Amino acid sequence: MIVRSLIALLAAASLAQGQEVKVRFLAERAPKELGQVLLSTGEKRSPAFDLPHNHLSDPVEISARKFELRAVNPDVVLASIILPESGTSFIALLVPAQQGGYKPVVLRSDDPNFRPGDVYFYNHADKTVLGYVGTAKFILEPSKGQVLRPAGAREEKFYDVGFGVREKEGDRALSTTRWPVDNRQRSYVFFFTNPVTKRLDFRAVDEFVPPPANP
Repeated sequence: MIVRSLIALLAAASLAQGQEVKVRFLAERAPKELGQVLLSTGEKRSPAFDLPHNHLSDPVEISARKFELRAVNPDVVLASIILPESGTSFIALLVPAQQGGYKPVVLRSDDPNFRPGDVYFYNHADKTVLGYVGTAKFILEPSKGQVLRPAGAREEKFYDVGFGVREKEGDRALSTTRWPVDNRQRSYVFFFTNPVTKRLDFRAVDEFVPPPANP
């Protein structure tokens, strides 16, 4: 019985290692001259696809949890990505790296703690940012990310939303607005230093989350 159990466990582990996973991509920004990209695991390469910055890409299947994101022309490595051992559906947020290419920030799309209606904030700026969505608040130091679950919606079905930056002189407001309550949507918010104005800026990208097939 012990031998059979060990064989079963080894077989399960082998299947898990070879299990195909799906990854979607979203870049903080992508220059027009970048062209198409692909995923590479050694000699095996995926079909080429466009790297989006205003919506998530279609899922790309890959059999390894460690791979490279490469530009097609010229053929250069843009990012080395390692997926967590658990989960089969992932989102790779790509923020520009100082040395060129991208730094990947990997999220599990199937994480039960990252639900429809949630917001993921990532601070790619060199200053601390802070804000609120309804009554839920966050403070993010540089190079940090956080999932926030909005709370305290108004009766009109919207959240009061505000973002700010922590300066030496004190906290400075960046933006105040309203977001509608939408429990079939997740949002991704990048904070970054605008390359043109050199000031802290942000932008949000929304993702529709379909209802479960078997609720």
